Amino acid sequence: MLFATCQFFAALLLAVVGARALGLSEGDIPLIAVLIPAIWLVQQRSFAYAVFFISVFIYGMTLAHQHVALSVSIWILFPLLMVVFSKRSNLVVVFIASLIVVTLQVGIIATQSAGNLGGSAAMTICQTVSVIMIWWSTSHWKPQPVHRWWSLALLIPMWLAQSVYGILFALTLVGIMSMLESLLRVKDFNWGSLMCWSLPTVGFSALVISPNIDVPNPVFVVWLCFLATAWVSDYILQNFEYNEET
Repeated sequence: MLFATCQFFAALLLAVVGARALGLSEGDIPLIAVLIPAIWLVQQRSFAYAVFFISVFIYGMTLAHQHVALSVSIWILFPLLMVVFSKRSNLVVVFIASLIVVTLQVGIIATQSAGNLGGSAAMTICQTVSVIMIWWSTSHWKPQPVHRWWSLALLIPMWLAQSVYGILFALTLVGIMSMLESLLRVKDFNWGSLMCWSLPTVGFSALVISPNIDVPNPVFVVWLCFLATAWVSDYILQNFEYNEET
């Protein structure tokens, strides 16, 4: 349990480093830095793998064209999706949560269209859809005993191009996924759920408290609303489940 706890905090530290690297680069990292972790992770050829890889590719393509705070904040959809599509959820929760997500994202798109926020509506839509599809594909994912370590050789071109932030970003993602796989094998505690809540929260918080990275107010407000929606939904569903058992 102690080793698992150390891995959990190490993963959080890597999330901070990865978010900071993305923030300081202002999203200008090579696409291969995003693809290396995807290549390293997936072993089996399947529909879920294809969806995962394509979604990661699309997300990576948007980074250079979107405000970095938006690119990081959108990952808060992971805990929201986990709660909304859990076994104890229902259609009412799915409908309300979906309505909140669509409304808030329309607000972000309107802010971008008015020129008050960097990026574009198309990039926001692409990032939202790609993160949702990444969540779907990873929900069908099981820890694999073997990985494509040769993919780390793709770091060499970035090293030759002196893309320090790209190398750092790729390595932090590989490290996080490696620790997540190890924690998922622990049966006496639901580390996967805790990581799903913690990693997006810690990563975005690292940008908020960073003096060198600007997080626009609309992005922070929308992120906070997504997080609050996930928390409230989880609380209501837990209470509902408890009342049914009693």
